[in-house]
Amino acid sequence: MIIPSKSNTTSAIILSSALLTLVLSCPMGTLAADSADAKAPASTEAAAAKLEPKFSKPGLVTAAGQSSDIAVVKALLNTRLKLGLEIKPMAAATELGDSKTLVIVLGASTKGMGAAGLDLDKEIERTKAVVKAAKEKGIKILGLHVGGESRRGKTTNDLLEVVVPECTHVVVVASGNKDKMFNTLAAKNNVPLTEVQNLAGAGDAVKALFLQ
Repeated sequence: MIIPSKSNTTSAIILSSALLTLVLSCPMGTLAADSADAKAPASTEAAAAKLEPKFSKPGLVTAAGQSSDIAVVKALLNTRLKLGLEIKPMAAATELGDSKTLVIVLGASTKGMGAAGLDLDKEIERTKAVVKAAKEKGIKILGLHVGGESRRGKTTNDLLEVVVPECTHVVVVASGNKDKMFNTLAAKNNVPLTEVQNLAGAGDAVKALFLQ
């Protein structure tokens, strides 16, 4: 097992705190686009309005790739949207409990996996097991990518190939989907995909997808 150094742990805490502050200090709908040259969806609110609720609680949030994006998602879904979902970044297949929804935060971090004592092969194995267990139990899977272009790369792509085709719905920030890989993978099993302009748009979409 890889044990993170004190300096790495401190840096991770500082980074997570900064990301949480960003989410909590920005009103929904006012965050800037992740990339100035990214082609934004016509209207985040209009896109969210067209979505039909398909996910229900209780729900569990886990990470595929162990990036700090899960800290942002936790603040967005639980603090801002008050969904009250359980957060388990390294959830095992046996820990799904009575969940009706599994939210998988997509985005790999080699530092995050290292700090968790994982490498890519182990994380892929865990992710596959969680997805398989969810499908067997009839738990709906929501894939969520909020990290943008900086959170893409081969490591993340390997995890996307495992998760995206098995989702019930996928929400992705546009700057993280410039190559349209999400669309290609989702199309394999006709998985509905919603592309949004920014983090606030992701929140609007998730809110619309959950039964109130």
